[in-house]
Amino acid sequence: MARTRAFHTSRGSGTTGWLLQRVSGLVLVVLVILHYFLMHVDPDRGHTFKSVYEAFTHPVWGPWFKTLDLTMLALGLWHGLNGTWNVIRDFKLPPIWHVVLLGVLVIGGVAFGVLGVATIMAF
Repeated sequence: MARTRAFHTSRGSGTTGWLLQRVSGLVLVVLVILHYFLMHVDPDRGHTFKSVYEAFTHPVWGPWFKTLDLTMLALGLWHGLNGTWNVIRDFKLPPIWHVVLLGVLVIGGVAFGVLGVATIMAF
């Protein structure tokens, strides 16, 4: 009986991470569909630098386009990096490899995050 209680109260079960991975995936699907309809359904929008520039600098809609893209960037990075980290953890590598690979993921995530935010906010 004590084993069952210990398992159910364990904070290391991974349930929260599993749930957040699924929720972020669903939100990303909705955001990508919204992005597609806003930017790519009409052949005259979203396919050239000029059309993206006009959308991002529009006085009313520009902040909404930036918010949509920044949200997709943040969720996409988190979802992808978290999923990659979970795959790495499944391999039962030596602890030093976990440290090295986690460092590579964090540095890559920060680099791509800064690059993405700088690109979106440049408009």
